[in-house]
Amino acid sequence: MKIVLNNSDNQNQKNSILIVDDNPINMKLAVSILEGHGYNILIATDGQTCLTQSKYHSPDIILMDVLMPGIDGFETCKFLKEDPETRDIPVIFMTALSNIEDKMTGFQVGGVDYVTKPIKIDEVLARVKVHIQLRNLTKRLRHKNVVLQEEINQRIAAETMLKQTLKQLQTTQKQMIAQEKLASLGALTSGIAHELCNPLNFVQNFALLSVDLIEELMEELEGKTNNIQPDTFDDIKEIISDIKHNANGIYQHSKRAERIIQNMVRHSKIDMSEFQPSNLNIILRESLDLVTANWKQKNFQITVNTNYEDSIHQIYLVYADITQALMNIFDNAYCALKVKLEQQELNNQDFTPTLSVKTRNLEEKVEICIYDNGTGIDPKIQDKIFDPFITTKPPGEGIGLGLSLAYDIIVRQHQGNITVNTKLENYTEFIIEIPLESDIIKSNLS
Repeated sequence: MKIVLNNSDNQNQKNSILIVDDNPINMKLAVSILEGHGYNILIATDGQTCLTQSKYHSPDIILMDVLMPGIDGFETCKFLKEDPETRDIPVIFMTALSNIEDKMTGFQVGGVDYVTKPIKIDEVLARVKVHIQLRNLTKRLRHKNVVLQEEINQRIAAETMLKQTLKQLQTTQKQMIAQEKLASLGALTSGIAHELCNPLNFVQNFALLSVDLIEELMEELEGKTNNIQPDTFDDIKEIISDIKHNANGIYQHSKRAERIIQNMVRHSKIDMSEFQPSNLNIILRESLDLVTANWKQKNFQITVNTNYEDSIHQIYLVYADITQALMNIFDNAYCALKVKLEQQELNNQDFTPTLSVKTRNLEEKVEICIYDNGTGIDPKIQDKIFDPFITTKPPGEGIGLGLSLAYDIIVRQHQGNITVNTKLENYTEFIIEIPLESDIIKSNLS
């Protein structure tokens, strides 16, 4: 049916009305009225056709007769409101029914209004105009809601990205600060090593030479025992023995000083290359065996429990460095267990020093748990234990580079993570996480 324009508003040209009526006279009257005011008109003579037309054309409003053959207007409206594609189309009933119950039924099934037959032109136009305006306003409101929601989602996404960027910047800043500190430490230790190595070599050489001379002196004295009084000989022999003991002590402590310097130099020059496929469980087993053997030489043995997950296959590691890091942690555990055992023995208390090592496959990373029931860590230094020169060992037994070196190897070199759970006088647990893949590993492999 053609559109007839007759002093109509331009906005009406955009609106379509579906008229549903089986009475040709009523239909012709309604079409004539609305078409003359610039509306696009669609027609249907029964409920089923109305449903089809509504789905296909999506009219702006439906004028529907209540009494029709087949499904009546109420049932048709009910079907319209149950369909997501047509539920928002406003329905105005055209009815000759005047009782309240019929009007209530119309509203209950989803109608928005009604006009009475015979149709009054002004009433129909007024109601159609109002509900089309409401529909257009509703459409604009929904569109604005969609736009607003998109803006909200974009702002949330932008905020999330900003937080991630901030976190990355903070991490990068910490890494830069740490690298700067390590660079300064490297320069310092290199200078110290250069200045101390030569004097230490002299001390060691002269200490060994002194021991040799003392042994020669003892041989000479042994051959002249007849010329020396027994009491005097015993005194001389005791003095010479003390000198020899002191010379040996000088040599041993100078060697310890040399090892300290070597550790400091190593701490400042961690090798960032040589990543190779390695079996972490085997590295753990070997590292633990080496530390255990060293402590057995000191006549100290403990109970060791291990639980290595078989699903952990080869991952890329710097073999020597990760071994060093693990040995440092194991050695700290042994030391804490030895100190606690001595404390418990003084108090006549039973204590079984125990070290437990466990690995877990976490898909994208591997977890290592190293637990000991030793002395734990003093809360005063818990947040500093990975700093250089902070030691958890008794005075004279550590210089505070073991855990710092382990932290740098695991975190900086292998892009892993290491945390510690501890309770003073009860336990310490190191939890180490090493990623299966990291940017550093990829760059070293490429």
